[in-house]
Amino acid sequence: MLALLLLAALVTAGPPWRRGLGLGLAVLLLLWPLAIPGPPLLRGFLALFAFWGAARVLDLSREARPLTPAQRTGFVVAVLDTRQLRWSAPRLDLPALLKATVGLGLGLGALALALACDHDLPRWTLGAFVVYTLAEGLEGLLRGVLALLGAESPPLHRAPIAARSLREFWGERWNLIVNRWLRTHFFLPLARRRRPALGFALAFLASAVLHAWFIGVALGPRMAASMALYFIIEGLLLALEVPLGVARWRAPLGRAWMLACTLLPSPLFVEPMLRLVAPRLTLLLV
Repeated sequence: MLALLLLAALVTAGPPWRRGLGLGLAVLLLLWPLAIPGPPLLRGFLALFAFWGAARVLDLSREARPLTPAQRTGFVVAVLDTRQLRWSAPRLDLPALLKATVGLGLGLGALALALACDHDLPRWTLGAFVVYTLAEGLEGLLRGVLALLGAESPPLHRAPIAARSLREFWGERWNLIVNRWLRTHFFLPLARRRRPALGFALAFLASAVLHAWFIGVALGPRMAASMALYFIIEGLLLALEVPLGVARWRAPLGRAWMLACTLLPSPLFVEPMLRLVAPRLTLLLV
């Protein structure tokens, strides 16, 4: 899979036929995990790797600037957009590393408790806490590693818990790496045609497909549908914010709305994630 991704990165340059060939290889990469046996966690990881690799090849197919082969291959295997990195002297980012330590420690501890819990409500509550704390911890770890390498990237996460609306949560604070990709390929093309609402809906649909894809490869269609339904519900709730005037609400009320809208449907998201890691974690504990 890695060799196929690197080949797609090298091919996707120059004339249209080469860019088309690169996109064809990206589609093959995307489908590859369907043929790979193994535990759910491995299959889910490979499906996510394939999707993000194909997404990076799509970026390259639209890149107008000339990039060297090393830049192209580095771009497709990196989590971050390497084109946006700024370089300076290496440094020790203690706040980022502390955030990583606390977030990953709390998240892994809560995950062990969630998987040991026999009742759905506390398990789902712990699972939602796991998703948030691990996301924050990984963001701190990535930022800390970049600082040690002398690199700095655009924001990766902006304290999502502080959001005062769903639009702020999903559009400005949560997982800004994927957010920027969805914005570039789905929202902006329609927004430029004066159809921002349709662009936002299409970006949410693409996010639902992304999450449903890697969960479906790992766990099957039922859990994929659960994951997709979560994002569809989020999109519908977000569409209600304009007629409800959520943007004008005071901060505590807006934050309560955001928390309710993200947490109440969260079992649809949390349950597939817990099932994804449970078999592997149980094997490790034994």
